[in-house]
Amino acid sequence: MSLTSSSSKSAQSERPRKIWWLVAVVVLALCVFVQLPAIWLFNKFAPDNNSIQQISGNIWHGSAIVQMPESFTTTATSPIPASITWQWRPLALFLGKLGADIDIESGQSQLHGQVNRSLSQWQLRDWSGKIDKQTLASFVNWQLPDAPIQVNAVSLNQVDDIGFEEVSGQLTWVGGDLGYPSGAKTYQILLPAMRADLSNEQKDGQQVLHANLVSQDGKRFGDIYIDNDAMLDVSLTQRFLENMPEYEGSAPADTAVVNVRQPLLGGS
Repeated sequence: MSLTSSSSKSAQSERPRKIWWLVAVVVLALCVFVQLPAIWLFNKFAPDNNSIQQISGNIWHGSAIVQMPESFTTTATSPIPASITWQWRPLALFLGKLGADIDIESGQSQLHGQVNRSLSQWQLRDWSGKIDKQTLASFVNWQLPDAPIQVNAVSLNQVDDIGFEEVSGQLTWVGGDLGYPSGAKTYQILLPAMRADLSNEQKDGQQVLHANLVSQDGKRFGDIYIDNDAMLDVSLTQRFLENMPEYEGSAPADTAVVNVRQPLLGGS
């Protein structure tokens, strides 16, 4: 009697516990999910999005061509398509997020970094690379310098209904001759070398992204703010406008003499 009972307990102890069956099912489902063709996922959740084309690979690793809608631009020039490659980051799941390493190429522009998405926020982590003249010309109707904008270790959180948090990083530009149209005339300005130190701050009741424009030796050129509604506020100082040959204003160097508010993108 005792021997039979002991054998029964031993057999039960050797059976896998239910929790391990659950873990096995979850892992199997996850393995199947990441092998799904990426084009199936886009067709399922964005069937009418014509801006995403030539989708290849799977959820784990794949690529696509993205054509920015012309309504997002402010020029007659068609936007340059961007090639996007992704590599899924499974470790992000342990933090309750979907994450991927992203590489973007558009013309001579190259950017790479991490993107995470949780229930309430987007996260960009450690984005670096460059944005070239040709790409910028798709969005602004200006005569731009040849030098690209360098993107250095940019990170930020965009939280729904709150705004931008944990913003860090820097943009640098060596400057050059720039011409921008206003009415029937094009104004010229010799842009000095500058950098934009990125941060977030409280403004008008929400957290906004702040780019502090300064010269290489730290002198103030102005400020750029982007809010959660994709509105752009630009403030330029007397020091910055003194680089425009036709500018005749007079004020202390740190005084903001130009303030503009407009949508960040043409279609916003």
